[in-house]
Amino acid sequence: MSRRAFFFGILVVGLLIVSLYRAKYGAKDTAAEIMAVEAQIEDARHEKALLETELSHMSRREWIEEYARGELGMAPPRSDQVAAEGDLDALVGPPVKAGAAPQPQQTGGEK
Repeated sequence: MSRRAFFFGILVVGLLIVSLYRAKYGAKDTAAEIMAVEAQIEDARHEKALLETELSHMSRREWIEEYARGELGMAPPRSDQVAAEGDLDALVGPPVKAGAAPQPQQTGGEK
């Protein structure tokens, strides 16, 4: 066997050892990254479940009414606040056509 072939063989074996070492630790690093991502996914699922629970609680009619009364000062309409459709002209005036300026009301003193 020649010396060249021997050194070439040693070089190839050395490269294989280095490649195997890098592959082994690369796989460990990848496994650690996968575990970290899976932990993030689990945290996101837990947070999603919490947010869905909170949404279902805050979507309840009773909670909305309580919040509207306490924080916004709102209350259900009283009977005197409700008007029928026929009464609207008397309460707010006749409807104005789109693009038309409202007519000024004339007083009795001017001619």
